[in-house]
Amino acid sequence: MSRVAIIGAGMGGAALAQALAGQHDVVLFEKGRGMGGRMATRQAPGFAFDHGAQFFTARNPRFVALVEQAMAAGAVAPWDGAIASVAADGSVSLALPRDTNYVGVPGMNGFVRAVAGDVEFRPGVDVAPLTLRQDDGWRLAAVDGTALGTFHWVISSTTPHQTQALFAGTGAGAVVPDGLAMLPCYALLLGFEAPFERDWVMARLAAGPVALVSINSSKPGRDRAVGTLVVHSSSAWAASQLEQDPVLTEAGMVAALREALDVDASAAPFRALHRWKSARLDGEANYPPFIDRQRGLGATGDWTTGSRVENVVLSALDLAGMIGDGASG
Repeated sequence: MSRVAIIGAGMGGAALAQALAGQHDVVLFEKGRGMGGRMATRQAPGFAFDHGAQFFTARNPRFVALVEQAMAAGAVAPWDGAIASVAADGSVSLALPRDTNYVGVPGMNGFVRAVAGDVEFRPGVDVAPLTLRQDDGWRLAAVDGTALGTFHWVISSTTPHQTQALFAGTGAGAVVPDGLAMLPCYALLLGFEAPFERDWVMARLAAGPVALVSINSSKPGRDRAVGTLVVHSSSAWAASQLEQDPVLTEAGMVAALREALDVDASAAPFRALHRWKSARLDGEANYPPFIDRQRGLGATGDWTTGSRVENVVLSALDLAGMIGDGASG
């Protein structure tokens, strides 16, 4: 049985870990405190926020099967409600979503944890870039020098630039295709002491700094005694703010929110700003996952198929099939 290290415990890493667990000894590493990646849930005193992905849809039978299993376990539920579209002139229209929108329960990371199952998970570990492979495999270490063990396979499910940095010294060459770019996003988190109610659960804005507003507390399994909003900026506006004082960036989103939807952020006792430097892929992609059987290296992520949760999972499952039960080296 091969030992497999998976770097990155987002949705793709979790799906890959579970798909390989029956035939390999798998360890899932994450430099953060928990599973989730961009499907993370941020906790604050009295509030919780899905500050990354707000929902996901399911169309492919392989992904539908995972969603149904998680629903049966109580880790996923449909998120019903109208979606508001705010045009550039300020006019608002309401419509129901074309597909069922699903969310993790009690937070988005609930789905990630359910998919990962009982795979060995090591949070708070920042894996150092690999050097040359030894005869017995890859000897992993953390950036602080802590030895992490020897593995036959090392697989990255992180962002393109992190993947390339991790494998730069392995001799594997270009792991990620040239020309890929990830777009940033700012998330403004607002916590209100009373329920926040509108005739929509999510609003999409066509113009201005704000691109999406989600009533997070309207999702199944959330605390509806309070009101929580997650406000996402547009990628173009976020890119213009990367060198800006975060206080001014937050003020710009607050002003745009008030103008577009008449939401008074000053009434929220909790307010925080989070920056996603690599929120989504710029454009579309149709690349296979990376695999180097001779060296025992693999990589997958939204740089292969796009940033939809379903696509990330399908790419991870494809890589699991490519690895199969064969040993590397």
